[in-house]
Amino acid sequence: MRRSNMALRIRSLRTAGPILVPLNSGRTVRLSPGQDSDELPDTEVAGNAAVDKLRRRGLIDVTAVAAEAAPGRAPSRKRQDAGE
Repeated sequence: MRRSNMALRIRSLRTAGPILVPLNSGRTVRLSPGQDSDELPDTEVAGNAAVDKLRRRGLIDVTAVAAEAAPGRAPSRKRQDAGE
């Protein structure tokens, strides 16, 4: 059986106050309202009852990170040359 190594991000959908998201590794991610987590392996949330409950309550959103993005880095913005 092959395991997926997809990267995920968790976003807080709360409008007030922080939220703590427990991960499978034992770590906890603290997110301010509207904040996105760093990239996480999908194994951190797979089968995680606490994450599932937070999603059902509409407190967080878990989304896959595009494969083209470099791990841990935001997409770069193209610089304009001085001559353009």
